Amino acid sequence: MRYLFIGLLAGALLGLAPVFEAGPAIEIYPEWYGPAASPESIERSPNGALSGLSVPPVVSDDSLTLLAGDGRILLRRSFPDDLFTVSANGAYYATYRKTGTSVEFFSAAGSPFWKTDSREYPHLSYNGKIVLLVNSDQSRARALNFHGNEVGEPVTGRFLTVAAFSKGSDFAAVGFLDGSYSIIDAEGKRLFGARTGGGTLVKSMAVSPSGLYAALHYGNEKGDYLAIVDTRKGGASASPLARVHVARTALTVGDDGLAAALDHNRILVVDSKARPVTTINVPAARTGMATLDRSGPIFAAGYTRSEGGAQSVLFLSDGTVLFARNFPAESYLQASVEGRLIFLRGPQTLYCYSLHLR
Repeated sequence: MRYLFIGLLAGALLGLAPVFEAGPAIEIYPEWYGPAASPESIERSPNGALSGLSVPPVVSDDSLTLLAGDGRILLRRSFPDDLFTVSANGAYYATYRKTGTSVEFFSAAGSPFWKTDSREYPHLSYNGKIVLLVNSDQSRARALNFHGNEVGEPVTGRFLTVAAFSKGSDFAAVGFLDGSYSIIDAEGKRLFGARTGGGTLVKSMAVSPSGLYAALHYGNEKGDYLAIVDTRKGGASASPLARVHVARTALTVGDDGLAAALDHNRILVVDSKARPVTTINVPAARTGMATLDRSGPIFAAGYTRSEGGAQSVLFLSDGTVLFARNFPAESYLQASVEGRLIFLRGPQTLYCYSLHLR
C-alpha cells in the first residue's frame, strides 16, 4: 500500500504538471516515474526515442538497478551479503565487506575481472578505468587500473574528506582534512597537487571531463571559499562563499572552467578565474546530500530543503531558471542531466523528464 500511495502521489504530480517552457527554445516534458524500491513497477514512457538512452544507476542498500531512458529495466542485481559500489555509467561494480579482506571487480553482467587481497574501500571512476582504494583510517588512496594493477603513486593525507570523479571520463580528485588535495588522470598519474593552507580543510571537489579544471571548496570556521584549479598551468583562483558550510556541498565544473556551487540559499556560478558570473537565489538548503550536474549549457541541481522536502533546479549559466520544483515527499534529491534526459532520484520515487531544444 505504501508504494501504491507513493505512485499515486507521483502520478498526480506528473499528471498535473504542464509542459515547462523556457522562452521559445527549451521545453521539458515528464516521461515516467516509479518507486525507487520497486522500479519494476514503472510504466514505460511511450517515447521510443528514449529506449536507446540510459539514466544513472539506481543503488539501494542491497541492490543495483540499471534503467533505460524510457523506464525499462536493463539489469537488476542484489547483493545480500556484500557491500558494493558501481561506476557512474553502470558498466562495472566492485564488491567488498566492511571487515573483509578482498575487493572484487565485475562487469555489470556479473563477469569477474579481478580480485585483490585488500581491506581497503573501493571508489570507481565514471567508466571504471580507475578504482581508488582507500584504507580504513582514510589516510591513503591508491589507484588500480581496469586490470587490477596498481598505477601511479599513492596519495596520502590526514583523513580523506572527498573522492570525486569526472563525468564521462576517468579523472579523479581527492582531498583531505589537512588541506592537501590531488588531481589524478585515468592512468593514475598525479596531474596536480597542493595544499589550501591557513588551517583550512578540503570539503568538496569536482573535476572537469578532460581534467583541465577542478573545483575546490575549502575553508574553516572563519569562512569558506570556492577555488578553480587550472591543472595545466598549475594555479588556482578563489572567491569567498556566502557562509561557512560544516560539510561538503554540491559542485560541478566544465572543461571551459565554468563552475557552479550550491551555497545555502543560492547557486553561485563562477568562471575559470573563480570570478562570479551569476547568482541564482534558491530555497535554502540543509546540510546533507546534494548534487550538481551539467550537460552542455544546462545545469541541474538537487538537494534537501532546510524547511523540509527536496528541491530541484534546472538552469543556464546566465542565471536563466528553466525548471524549479519542490518535492515535499522526498527527504533528498539527486539530479542529473545528460543530453535529452533529466533524471531525479529521491529516496521514495524516481522521476524522468525529457529535454527538447528547438
